[in-house]
Amino acid sequence: MTVRVLAGGGGGAETDDDFNLVGALIHANGANAGENKTYIDSSNENHTISSASDNQYQGTFSPFSCEEGKWSVEFVDSGDEITVASSSDFGMGTGDFTWEAWIYPTTLAGNWKQLFSTDNYSTGNNISCWLTTDGNLALYNGQGGNANSLTGDTALTACAWHHVAYVRASNTLKIYLNGHEVASSTWNFDFSADGLIIGNHNSSYPYKGYMSNFRIVKGTAVYTSDFTVPTEPLTAITNTKLLCLCSNHFKDKSTSAHTLSTGTGSPFSTGRNPKVRAFSPFARSAEYDPAVHGGSMWVTHDSHVYALDATDFDFGTSDYCIEGWFYPTATLNTSWALPFGSVSVNQYWGWTDGGGNESAAGFSTYPAGGYSGSYSHMPKRYTWNHCVWQVTSGYENWYLNGTRIYNTQNNPDFGSSATGMYVGRTHNYGSTYGYEGYISDVRITTGNGYNPYSNASTLTVPTAPLTKGNYTKLLLNFTNAKIIDSTGNLNLETIGDTQLDTSVKKFGTASMEFDGTVDRLRTPNGTTSSTVGAFGARLGPGDFTVECFVYFDTVAYKGIWQLDTDSLSGYAYIGPCLLIYNQSGTMKWATMTQHGSNQILVASSGNITPSASTWYHTAVVRTNGTIKVFVDGTQNISDFTDTTDYSNRDTLTVGGFYDTNYLMDGYIDELRITNKARYTSNFTAPTKEFPNR
Repeated sequence: MTVRVLAGGGGGAETDDDFNLVGALIHANGANAGENKTYIDSSNENHTISSASDNQYQGTFSPFSCEEGKWSVEFVDSGDEITVASSSDFGMGTGDFTWEAWIYPTTLAGNWKQLFSTDNYSTGNNISCWLTTDGNLALYNGQGGNANSLTGDTALTACAWHHVAYVRASNTLKIYLNGHEVASSTWNFDFSADGLIIGNHNSSYPYKGYMSNFRIVKGTAVYTSDFTVPTEPLTAITNTKLLCLCSNHFKDKSTSAHTLSTGTGSPFSTGRNPKVRAFSPFARSAEYDPAVHGGSMWVTHDSHVYALDATDFDFGTSDYCIEGWFYPTATLNTSWALPFGSVSVNQYWGWTDGGGNESAAGFSTYPAGGYSGSYSHMPKRYTWNHCVWQVTSGYENWYLNGTRIYNTQNNPDFGSSATGMYVGRTHNYGSTYGYEGYISDVRITTGNGYNPYSNASTLTVPTAPLTKGNYTKLLLNFTNAKIIDSTGNLNLETIGDTQLDTSVKKFGTASMEFDGTVDRLRTPNGTTSSTVGAFGARLGPGDFTVECFVYFDTVAYKGIWQLDTDSLSGYAYIGPCLLIYNQSGTMKWATMTQHGSNQILVASSGNITPSASTWYHTAVVRTNGTIKVFVDGTQNISDFTDTTDYSNRDTLTVGGFYDTNYLMDGYIDELRITNKARYTSNFTAPTKEFPNR
């Protein structure tokens, strides 16, 4: 582990040079009995927030959990892609240009993989940037007998960040990998205006992995010889025509402000779409702090929280504003998606499916006077969307990511019969039309003559969690999760009575306690489409380290943690994992990789047998296709080969393995998942908490 000490006013805070590769970091600090199931209203009203079920919970994933520029987009499925409409901005002509990005391929196997391209294949006059079957960078122009190509001489590696740049200067085209020239040729082709495709080509040549900070500069060769790769997010320098894949939602940060369209008919496609992730080649400059970065609530179609009040949510004909951030993980065409609804009366705020017709779908409200709708404006799946529904002086104004999409003076009347407000569903439609995904930073204000956004045609999208004002009736920043991921990536569901315990801990103030019967911790239970952490894709076939401190009340055949396609779903797609295994009547450290009929269970060959009431540092490490297991810094299981591609292992379970018969009885502290091999030989076990940045 590489650790730096920051000098100056910070008092010598340690930092981890590999923190940008940390997928999860759970310190398990806090007051006794802390968990993720209670919610607080930060408005002056201080409403009691009640939970309707156990299918929603809080965590640290939010639109502010990562700094601007330090996000990426994940491409998983063959249908994942981003398109940009044809524009003269993308006609490079015969002049200089620079196309660059950071990429993190999770696999290099299979066919060619298109990174980004203009899409005029019919004329053969295109810029098409690829990864070859050998993992080399290539630029391809044309088709059939008119095809031209330039291929690099250095292969990339999977599950690592690489800076790639395609640069033309004075008719010389060069390809750079991590700042080094890997190909060069004279290319004087005239590239005409066209649209863009990012991450795919006709679903036949999909790129699988992450991409961050994609920039197109027209008329300038930013790099003309080997260079030091950028150490900070890219900016919109002179002549920048596109800068994207670096924000908490799909947007172009260049002055052109091109529209980015995702997937095949998002949000109406049942197939997957690219996903905005809090992951990039750039380490975050500050540790996650709930007070600064906020959090979110995960809800399913049949879950919600609510606040009861007889007057605060009786809007009548008064001005009001309902706003929040939404990261939908389910399609929005099979039913309406209604995240807000009045208690005891059929009033709602959300999105209508338009009868399955995308052109008729969009924002909607349903006051006492009847339905209002804004068509062809829907939040995108797997990205943060800032949404606002408001009334100002009889005008309904709705906004999506800062753009006003509806402005009508219809003098809506929301009556005086509401007894409260649902967040996550509506009163009448319940689970049928509930919203599924993440909700963050909800604020409701009301009062004549006051509205945070007035009647403006545009608004500035918030860059930090919202604050309360004199007219704020509800403010949910979702900062009350107690078992948190200090990277800001994960929402963590506490099942049973899983909670913090201050009486037994390794470092800090507490650890996570598990009772061996029900208790466990997990990320959103379901398919990879709903999981934010995306561990599996980041692990892929590459190196990793999963480590934690464990303490057993009872030493038995039990699981400590596992990565799987689902939570405790049998063998399914387990792996990797760590458990205690009963080998001929003796409890041994063990791990499992692969899955199903190909499962490999490896029991300890060493002399370390776990004892109760003892803290152990454990680490499962993959380095160059070899698994090593360490206990207290000493390798405890003999090397064995594992080249499994873990791209679909996206559900993390802490405190269990296989099914509920193998739940841990004890404590876990300082759990960290890193996308690199931190330990390759015996080492001194950590003696303090892991760095937060």
